[in-house]
Amino acid sequence: MERDFGNAHYATSTVIDTREGYTALELHRTIKGDSKRVARIVFWDASGQFFLETYNTDIPLEIVEVFISEAKKEIRVE
Repeated sequence: MERDFGNAHYATSTVIDTREGYTALELHRTIKGDSKRVARIVFWDASGQFFLETYNTDIPLEIVEVFISEAKKEIRVE
């Protein structure tokens, strides 16, 4: 995702940790050059489930909906 919303820019990146047994899509928000990870969706191999983690911030629902949709498409569940 590369999307502007209000005064913020949202972007995603993929993280794969085979040692810990998960794949995640992270959501980063940049405001005035300051970028922070604000959420991630993790697929844990051991449980076979997706989990949404947020980091003590508000995120517009429109962004969350796109984020969830992207995670379901990008994270391979085997």
